[in-house]
Amino acid sequence: MAVVQQGPPSVVRAEAPLVPMDADLLFKEARRRRRRRRLVWLGIVVIVVGGLVAIIAVDGSGPKPSPHIHRLVPSRVPQPTGLPTGPIASLSRAGPLAVDPAGTLYVADDSHHEVLVRVANGRFRVVAGDGRGGFAGDGGPATKSELSDVTDMTFARGGDLYLADGGRVRVVGRDGRIRTIAGDGGPGGSVPEGAPALTAPLGPRVSIALSPSGQLYLATTSQLFRLSPTDRLDPVRAIVSPGQVTGPGRLDSFGSMAVDAQGNVYASSLYAGWSVFRISPDGEATDLGYARRSGGTTAVVRRGADGVITVDDGQNILRVDGDQLVTSLAMDNVPGIGTFIFTDYFASAPDGTVYADNLGPPAFEPYQQIVSVTAGHGLSLWRGVARK
Repeated sequence: MAVVQQGPPSVVRAEAPLVPMDADLLFKEARRRRRRRRLVWLGIVVIVVGGLVAIIAVDGSGPKPSPHIHRLVPSRVPQPTGLPTGPIASLSRAGPLAVDPAGTLYVADDSHHEVLVRVANGRFRVVAGDGRGGFAGDGGPATKSELSDVTDMTFARGGDLYLADGGRVRVVGRDGRIRTIAGDGGPGGSVPEGAPALTAPLGPRVSIALSPSGQLYLATTSQLFRLSPTDRLDPVRAIVSPGQVTGPGRLDSFGSMAVDAQGNVYASSLYAGWSVFRISPDGEATDLGYARRSGGTTAVVRRGADGVITVDDGQNILRVDGDQLVTSLAMDNVPGIGTFIFTDYFASAPDGTVYADNLGPPAFEPYQQIVSVTAGHGLSLWRGVARK
């Protein structure tokens, strides 16, 4: 039987000492070490690339991050897509509200003599007014004009913004320029039938409304007009028939108004105690019921994108149902808002969202806010500085 001798293999290992004088062995060992280093680095690269591929695959197939996470990342302030705008501005005191055909909210700041648009990140940009009270800038950029006291706002279907501003009616066009189309800024008085619109003394407070066809209506504290194609003011008769109120006669003391597709004018009035009337095209006025804002002022009347006429009575949004007003939305009982005492202004968006401001007595409401209500749930969009 042959005896096999046990012992180390004849192949020399890398860690075995080498004979310095053996040049051939040194050369072979160097090549082995280079190969091993290449293999190690190749393995590391394979592992890293494989890990990245796995992460990407999991991220693409798994649930998407909540959109709320993305809102935490600072981003460039988006530009509104409607009227040309000026710089970012702080809203101090929310006045009349309006919504453009795309559903964007606009608000008049009567303390800064500006009209602002709310951009997507909740801030505001200037649309009209340079912060100085007065009357200037007609024919030029609206953002460089002077505004006096914006008491009403509404949008045309094409996107032009109509402003009732200190006894005048002004229009901010899609090109961003402002012009006056009615009123001379005078203290008011009786305007004769067919008077040129630009020379009419409308008085300090004017309400405006556009019919679905684009016909402009104006109301002063004592008269109601429509603007003719020749830029003259044609009076609109409004006679309250006997049996509705204690003092039938010519309707006056107008507040806010809206116009439906049939040409009926819906106007709030101090006549017979803060009522809302429907005025037919032939001039017959029908009392629809009682509604007033906080402080004893006339209610705000609006026509929604669905054609429904809505009214505020200080705490509720009402809708016209036949010959009466019925509650559509109780603003003081909307989840998500908290305490909501008095509505001064409101506007409706095409998607049904209702925007409203809230400014009650200081003992109840320490700050003003603007809220939105969608599908019965409210959200506070802006809060003013706390009042003392």
